[in-house]
Amino acid sequence: MKSILVSLSIICAVTWTVDAGTCNECSKVNSDTCEGKSCDCPNATQCMVVSELYQVRNKSYHSIRKACNPGFPCGGLYISNFNDAFVRIDIHCCTGENCNTDNYKMPPEDIERKGKICPACFGDGLTECISSNTERCIHPDDLCGDYVGKIKDPGNNIKEFNFKGCVSALGCIYKLKALIGVEEIENIRFTCVPGK
Repeated sequence: MKSILVSLSIICAVTWTVDAGTCNECSKVNSDTCEGKSCDCPNATQCMVVSELYQVRNKSYHSIRKACNPGFPCGGLYISNFNDAFVRIDIHCCTGENCNTDNYKMPPEDIERKGKICPACFGDGLTECISSNTERCIHPDDLCGDYVGKIKDPGNNIKEFNFKGCVSALGCIYKLKALIGVEEIENIRFTCVPGK
C-alpha cells in the first residue's frame, strides 16, 4: 500500500507539459468520501476513484482513493473471499479535467459463481488455517489464495491472521499492496494456485 501511495505522490510532484490533464487526489481510510486537490497527470493517464470494502467477522470498513491512474486496470481489481472475511476493490476510471469527483461506490456483486473451487478458512495467528470448508469462486480466472502474515487494519489494529480462499487473478499479482485501508506489516506467505 505504501509503495502505491508513494508512486501516486511522485506522479503529482512531477511537472508535466502544459497540455497535461488534471485529476483530484486524496485518500481516506474508513470513509466514503475524501476531498482532494487538483493534480497534474500525463496525457495518456485517466483519473480514477478506488473504492475498497474490507470486512472481517462483524466489522466492515469502506476506504477511498482518488488519483491519476498509473496504469491499474479499470473495474473490479481485487476480490477475495474466505470464511468470515471479504475484501473487494473497484476502480472507476474516467477521462476529463478533474472528472474523478465521485465518492465511494461499489457495483453490485456478481452473485453467480462461475469459478473453480478453493479451500476456505480464516484464522488468527501466524499459523496456517486448516479447514474442510470450500467455496466456489466468482470468476473463472480466480485462483486459490493462501496467506499468513501481520497487517494493520483500517481501524489501526495490528493483527496476525491467515486465510485460504478465492482471490482474483489481479489480486494475486498486486497482493495486499493494492489495498487502501490495510497496511501489511509482515508477509510470511502469500501464494496463489489454480482451483479444482
